Amino acid sequence: MEAGKYVYCIIKADGERKSFGSIGFGGEEVYTIGYKDFAAVVSDSPVEEYEAAEKEVEIHKRVAEQMMKDYSVLPVAYGMVFRNKKILLLTMSKARKAMRKAMKAVDNKVELGIKIILPKEAAEWDGKQCESDFSGLKKIAAESKKLKLFSERLALNASFLVDRGKIEEFSRAVGELKDKYESLKVQYSGPWPPYNFVDIHILGKRRGFR
Repeated sequence: MEAGKYVYCIIKADGERKSFGSIGFGGEEVYTIGYKDFAAVVSDSPVEEYEAAEKEVEIHKRVAEQMMKDYSVLPVAYGMVFRNKKILLLTMSKARKAMRKAMKAVDNKVELGIKIILPKEAAEWDGKQCESDFSGLKKIAAESKKLKLFSERLALNASFLVDRGKIEEFSRAVGELKDKYESLKVQYSGPWPPYNFVDIHILGKRRGFR
């Protein structure tokens, strides 16, 4: 009986099967299943509900991040497993239009993150000016999104979609802002797959468990 196919992400590909080694769940081989100009990055896995355990989520993210080194990536939500290859290919055929649209937006781009954390004593901090300065990063980025402020001291939480060729320019601009606002803690992260810029559900659980 054919094993289930757990999907880590979608990449642009030429249809040829590629293997990335034993880096999947349980040390399983991670490889591609191609459909026209796309390929699902998968490993053979049981067809079951996947609990969001820290170790497994980290493996899922690590595989997608490794793909990002050489390919443009469409992230797929954690827990997408398909009963067999046939059902996965059928789902990809139905989702091809959405995948092409999403890939056009993020092709050759990565996600970079900025968090600004206020000092404990921030009475003299000019929030509007600081946010305005950091918003200037939008001029370098193709797109940006403000994310949830999950702490009172978190003044800015934003993600930027940046062309690979502009990462150095973007990083330099972040460094200049760090120097300007020495009293603030500026966390700069990435590059990541474009998690916050692919907001379509390319693959759905219901389809996966058929």
